Amino acid sequence: MSNEVSPFAKASSDSIKVELPVATESIQAGFPAPNGGYIDGKLDVNEFLISSPHSTYIYKVSGESMIDAGIMPGDYVLVDSSIEPSNGDVVVALVDGEYTIKELVLSNPPKLVPRNSEYAPVQITENSLVTIIGPVISVVRKYH
Repeated sequence: MSNEVSPFAKASSDSIKVELPVATESIQAGFPAPNGGYIDGKLDVNEFLISSPHSTYIYKVSGESMIDAGIMPGDYVLVDSSIEPSNGDVVVALVDGEYTIKELVLSNPPKLVPRNSEYAPVQITENSLVTIIGPVISVVRKYH
């Protein structure tokens, strides 16, 4: 298993507010529906993405095991270690000393499942050294 995420940074509670204008009208993914340029409010990006700064970490994704979940190489994932992971959550885990990002399946035995059929699930056995860092709460991708 190759490293799929690398620790990047911890969210700071001393962050600067970054408020961006927000239109409350949704954007059509099909046919265009212009909103006429009306701005209905502001969105603080930090507050939107991070609810628990003291327990939120940012990891950079490499590898393609989660592409069918929409998580691509080069994306950043925000992980909140204060949230108890549930069955089906995408999580960041430390497995035998290597970081990875997978779907947590709480079966018997539990496993970490990739979202790309070219990769095999990671079975969690009593001999595995596994630490679930936490569930992914956001994915950030920059296009330009």
